[in-house]
Amino acid sequence: MEPREETFAQIVDDYVQEKRATGYRFDKGSQMLRRIVDIQEEIDHGIPRLSRKLVERWIEKTPWENETNRSHRLSVLRGLGAYMVRMGYDAIIVPQRLTLLKDYAYTPYIFSDRELGSLLGTVDQLCATGISTHSDLVFPVVFRILIGCGSRITETLQIEKKDVDVENGTLSLRITKNRKERIIPMAESLVLRCREYVCNSQSIRSFNSSRWFFPNKKSIPYNSGTAYGLYRKALRLSGISHGGRGKGPRLHDLRHTFAVRVLNKWVRDGKNLTTALPYLAIYMGHEGLKACQHYLRLTAVMFPELIKTVEKKYGWIIPEAYHE
Repeated sequence: MEPREETFAQIVDDYVQEKRATGYRFDKGSQMLRRIVDIQEEIDHGIPRLSRKLVERWIEKTPWENETNRSHRLSVLRGLGAYMVRMGYDAIIVPQRLTLLKDYAYTPYIFSDRELGSLLGTVDQLCATGISTHSDLVFPVVFRILIGCGSRITETLQIEKKDVDVENGTLSLRITKNRKERIIPMAESLVLRCREYVCNSQSIRSFNSSRWFFPNKKSIPYNSGTAYGLYRKALRLSGISHGGRGKGPRLHDLRHTFAVRVLNKWVRDGKNLTTALPYLAIYMGHEGLKACQHYLRLTAVMFPELIKTVEKKYGWIIPEAYHE
């Protein structure tokens, strides 16, 4: 449908008329739209478009409003954007994810670089003292994959030999939570550890007779409980406090830490997170962007010096959260 030659103010009037024609009083909404028209005149001079600059200005949280009021403001602009797109105009639609949503009941523990180094060193020491014949070789590599690739523990333990390409430095995850196979690049240091692991495992019967990359003495994948037991012991010996059952740090928090570290690097490198977040979602095997947006908020919390950069450039893609 070809758009008519109208000013932005006329488009807003048409939208208000449509809302009221469908049974909405839309009094407060129309008042907000009048303010939007004024801002649009200042930014885009009445040109019939809803620009990103206008959207970013409108979604900024003001000091005096609560989250419910802000959510209503966002929904008014979202409705206008959807209407303009439907009518053929150039418009940015405020994402639905900016509405209020319930935050995760558990706040992930994000490890510092020092803590990660200490944890790995302790795992290596525990394995060197002898857990079992082959697990001594397995778990130093397993934990490096968890930290360096952000994979889930169940995905990691069920990697097959054919999935580890030490020539091209990639790891294929096929048995995943969301049934989404994905190929993950590995750091050169991790590729080297995998090569050493394969070389050192050649004399282990359970390794040679199994298709799994990390087989136990029965030639089948280790249970995640074995990894968790080692993890809890390594936490204690590393001096990292555990809050008790359900309070963490959980083994899964190594995955959260990986994502936050990636986002921290991207922000510092000046990458465009609007286009980069979908790549992280695919890499992590997420169904959508929700988890990555929470990681972005965690990044701002963990690295206070980045707050201004994150909020100024990407505040519009960080979900607002509330606690009951």
